[in-house]
Amino acid sequence: MQIQWTAQSYINIGTLVNIDIVPIYCFTSNMAAPQIEEKPSRGHKKRERTRNQLLAAGVAVLAEKGEALTISDVVARAEVSNGTFYNYFSDRDELIDALAEHSLISLAAQSAAQTSSQDPAQRFAFATLRVLIRAMEDPTWGRAILRLTDHRQSFSREMDRYLREDLASGFEQGLFELEPDEITMDLITGLIMVSIHRIVRGDADPDHAERVLERALSILGVAKEQARILVTQAISDQNQNQH
Repeated sequence: MQIQWTAQSYINIGTLVNIDIVPIYCFTSNMAAPQIEEKPSRGHKKRERTRNQLLAAGVAVLAEKGEALTISDVVARAEVSNGTFYNYFSDRDELIDALAEHSLISLAAQSAAQTSSQDPAQRFAFATLRVLIRAMEDPTWGRAILRLTDHRQSFSREMDRYLREDLASGFEQGLFELEPDEITMDLITGLIMVSIHRIVRGDADPDHAERVLERALSILGVAKEQARILVTQAISDQNQNQH
């Protein structure tokens, strides 16, 4: 079954949310502790805007040129100087890592928002398929994802949150047989990462994403017929969200 894909699938890097530490001042032991939220300074906001500008430019150039992306292309698209680029990223690889991290987190969040179903198995199927299809359509992104899993603990925690929520809900509702413990998480994320590795090597068949998803559902204890139904529904949802 052919999955439709358009340039609109590329994730737009939006404004990042910053959570500031809230200082608590205690005046007496029986007085309620007021919470004061510190607003970001003007300089901080400017830095965030410039970084987001570079990320947005990076997304656009990566979509157009893939592996041929250069720093010169990005700074030209962002309309900033080379010096400005190096205030935020040490080199081209660090930029690609940042693009992959934020776009993958955004991809997971968008998958959750775009799936109207309350069925955690359907949510899991849709999100997993989207990640695999993105890697098939953009191998540069896939290689960056593989690099991130080696050295970004914050990346892993953020992505684990989305996956663990669906696995826990599916287990509680009797849809999955495996508890969402560390072994189950390793099984599922390991399968996805190894599959992405096969994709970026160019060894994957056109229906690879569908087959991986069906196998992941089987690992979780979903019957073969039901797994195929979930895969078909995920493909349909994917196609609908391309329009």
